Amino acid sequence: MKNQNQIVFYDGECGLCQRSISIISRWDSKKLLFFAPLNGQTYKKYFNETNDMTTVVYFVNGKIFTKSDAIIEIGKTLGGLKKLLFVLKIIPHFIRDAVYNFIAGNRNNVSCIILTKDERFLN
Repeated sequence: MKNQNQIVFYDGECGLCQRSISIISRWDSKKLLFFAPLNGQTYKKYFNETNDMTTVVYFVNGKIFTKSDAIIEIGKTLGGLKKLLFVLKIIPHFIRDAVYNFIAGNRNNVSCIILTKDERFLN
C-alpha cells in the first residue's frame, strides 16, 4: 500500500458526502487518494480535536485544506479536467465558503449510498 499522505476526510453518515467520495474515488485512476470518515480512527490518529462534521478535510503532505479549498486541491491532485476547479480561486474565499456552507447545511436531504470500498478506505 502506498503512503497515506493524501487523505480526504468526510462525513461517513452524509449521503451527499458519500456520493461525492464515490465519484472522487472513481476519478482517481492513479489511486493517489485515501478516504476516511471524520469520526474514524484515522482522523483521530492525525488530529487531536474533533471535527464539526460539516466540512471536508483534505490532508496532503502535512498540509490541511478545508471546505472549498479542499475541493480545489483535490481537483489539482486528480489532474486532467478536474484541475479546472482551480479557476474557482478567482472567486473570493468568503463567497466560495459561503456556497460550500449552504450546500453543507442542506446535505442531509440527499439519500445515502453504500460506498464500494477498496484498500484506500481507512477507518
